[in-house]
Amino acid sequence: MLLKDLYSHEIIEKEFNTEKLYRMLLDNDFFEVKRQEVILKKGECVELEKGGIDYVYYISEGVAAINIEDQVIDFRGPADFFGLVDSTSVQGAKFHLNPLNEITMSRFEKNEVMAKIMSLQDGYLYHYTCMLDRYRMYENRIIVNDATDEKRTLLELREIGSKFGKDEVQKDKVVVPGFFTRKLIANYLGISRTKLSDILLKLRHEGLVTVDSKRQILVCLK
Repeated sequence: MLLKDLYSHEIIEKEFNTEKLYRMLLDNDFFEVKRQEVILKKGECVELEKGGIDYVYYISEGVAAINIEDQVIDFRGPADFFGLVDSTSVQGAKFHLNPLNEITMSRFEKNEVMAKIMSLQDGYLYHYTCMLDRYRMYENRIIVNDATDEKRTLLELREIGSKFGKDEVQKDKVVVPGFFTRKLIANYLGISRTKLSDILLKLRHEGLVTVDSKRQILVCLK
């Protein structure tokens, strides 16, 4: 593989993605990293730091909200890491992971994860890929925040449905799973539940969203 190809964005994201990083952490042929399986039920929160130890979590199954105190700032699902490039706190307010359904994760000590990553010649690219993914997410949120509440709601619902509703994709629509409650979505958007209800009603009248018999939101992609 040519050097210029190795360090192209496309190759980096393909060869140093989160799933390959996880498999590398499980490979105990060199530099063994301790792993603990963690299964949490809905609402059983976990913090990144405990007893003076910083942890990294890898989600195998389930979806969780990432909170700073009561404010939802992000969502993570299968093949996502939590804690690898996340801060443990902001101005004393701690980050925590709040499962939206039953979630299965692998927990590692962060110092061991970073040591193993840096022991590889190109290991830093795993960390770079995770940082780039988080940066893009926050950059998109900043851009979306300049839009109207209606436009922002539509764009964020499309994003949530595209990432977490993949098993329920319909033609030209994505489904926002039911565990993304109206209260949760309003918190994430930074608006009241009443405001969200008004926006959803308007979007329904415009034919941009519908609600199924399970009260799940279906969002048009076009």
